[in-house]
Amino acid sequence: MTFDNVHAAVGAGVQVRLFGKPEIDGTRRLGVALATGENVEEAVIRAKKAASRVTVKG
Repeated sequence: MTFDNVHAAVGAGVQVRLFGKPEIDGTRRLGVALATGENVEEAVIRAKKAASRVTVKG
């Protein structure tokens, strides 16, 4: 399993943390996107945008 576009997801105030799971069973999380912002709503928008950029292959 590989992750593409991680470099495009991270930036100032945004982190992507990928879990070291070699395989998944069902719909388990493979990682999380963390972000900061002027308020909670902005942080959530930034984290969702970052997460949507990462693609999983394999």
